[in-house]
Amino acid sequence: MVKKSQGLKIREIEEKYPKQWVVVDITERDEYNFPASGKVLLQGSSIDFISTLVEDPRSPEGERRDENQSILRFR
Repeated sequence: MVKKSQGLKIREIEEKYPKQWVVVDITERDEYNFPASGKVLLQGSSIDFISTLVEDPRSPEGERRDENQSILRFR
């Protein structure tokens, strides 16, 4: 996991977290409404682990996902 990062372009997040699942607080969208930049809230190699943290409010580190947050997977 990571602490909330400074704003990064999606391409920069992809380069920084290859083969990882990341929860991104989207701060900017492009003309097609796709995420253009954001702040990384969580990262991990397992979608199950990430899902548990963002979906379970009882989790000690759990956070609820809102409409500005996206779970992304990079190759």
